[in-house]
Amino acid sequence: MNPEEAAQSLAMIRQTQTKAIKTQTWLPTWFITGVGVLVTGILVVCEPGTPIPVTICGGILLMAALGALSAVFAKTRPMTVGDPAMKRAFSAVYLPWLFAGIVLCWVASFTLQAADVPYGMAGGGVVMTVYFALGSRAISRRIARRVARRFEETR
Repeated sequence: MNPEEAAQSLAMIRQTQTKAIKTQTWLPTWFITGVGVLVTGILVVCEPGTPIPVTICGGILLMAALGALSAVFAKTRPMTVGDPAMKRAFSAVYLPWLFAGIVLCWVASFTLQAADVPYGMAGGGVVMTVYFALGSRAISRRIARRVARRFEETR
């Protein structure tokens, strides 16, 4: 193979890698929605007035669900990115979106609680879960584009 053929082969490999990164589902909707459901469940079992057996059994079930959710996510994840530049690209999109969801949960929870709505904190968890479910596909695409762009820049 001559140098020109080698360069062409490398360019084709990079294009294929970039395509694979762009099509990667970085945050599956089922996973991030599951996280929101778990948070909502924790808010329910921690709510004052929840019967103790519900709190204990619910807490145990929630921890088991968290373990199962994490295990399925780890097993079904087709690829990960180890390059620090790509991790920064992921974090620059994901973390602000995640923190916005948490703030939304707090605002809804405290508003509902101030209005004396029963299980108001859990209501905030439901709002956050809906935010996660509706936004995860768009945020996943945005992450994929940004990571692919960083990948192209570093190669």
